[in-house]
Formats: sequence, structure tokens, C-alpha cells
Amino acid sequence: MTRLWPVLVCALVGPTPSAFADEQGFLSRFAGDWSGGGPVRKNAQSPVINASCSVAGDQGANRMSVDGSCRGAVVFTRNIGANVRYDAATGSYRGTYVGARAGPAAISGKRTGDRVNFTMTWPKPVNGSTKARMTIFNNGHGVLRIQVVSQPQPNGPVTTLSDLTFHRN
Repeated sequence: MTRLWPVLVCALVGPTPSAFADEQGFLSRFAGDWSGGGPVRKNAQSPVINASCSVAGDQGANRMSVDGSCRGAVVFTRNIGANVRYDAATGSYRGTYVGARAGPAAISGKRTGDRVNFTMTWPKPVNGSTKARMTIFNNGHGVLRIQVVSQPQPNGPVTTLSDLTFHRN
């Protein structure tokens, strides 16, 4: 029973200060100006368009945001961004993502290593569904990647709606 005592204390008081510092270190990776781009599409049937993007990142205690825009030739200009907060009590991230005409999507997820895997809920269907997945990857060495994937049917085909890679300026 004595050996379980440290485990029980950690479970009762919540995350350790080093766990909090680890998340703050991850969140600080997003600060600064970023540029890049990649393939985007409106839905599974639309053609792939190569977008050029720039975003500015900001971070604070338990939060980070990236805001900017993407443009694809003369076809479109679209605002993109993510604004998330880390909840130390649950070890999860929650917030919003902007990038589709449907409006801001609610996002929630957990971090594993250099990436946060989110479940997205759009206010209106995108690619036939209000659900999608988003991954935000930041390796801490000047590379940021945001990928949005849609799978309207549980066993149906997966469509990558956007796969944007940025480098710190």
C-alpha cells in the first residue's frame, strides 16, 4: 500500500508542474510569422488548388492562435486560423478553426508528441458531413503543418480537404 501513495497523490492534485511546463513549451512553438501553403479543395469532387498562405502565431498561458489567409491563383482568398486553449485538468485542447465557407468549426483534441489530433464539428456540412478531423503538427524546429481530412461515411473514402505546411519566417 505504501508504494501506491505517490501515485494517489499525483492523481488527486492533478498534472505535475513539469507537465504544465511541457504544454507551455509546446504552445510557445506557434509564436511568430509563418509562410507556406499546399493543396486545398472545397470538397471531394472539387479540383485540388495549390494555395499560398501566411499566418501569424501568438501564444499565452494555456493558449495559442494562428491567424492569416490563403490564396489560390485568382480563384480564391480565404481567411484561416485556429484559436485553442489547453485544459490542464483534462489534458485536452478546445477551440475554433476557421477555413471553410461553412463558418468556424468547434475543435477538441489531445496532444501526442509534436501533434494535436482534433475532432472538428462544422456549423454546416462540408463535403457532406459536419464532422472532420484536423491535425496540427509543430516540430519545434520551424515547421508547422495543418491538415484537415473529411470522411462523410464511417467506412467511406477519406478526402484531404487541406494540407498546409508553413515555415517560420
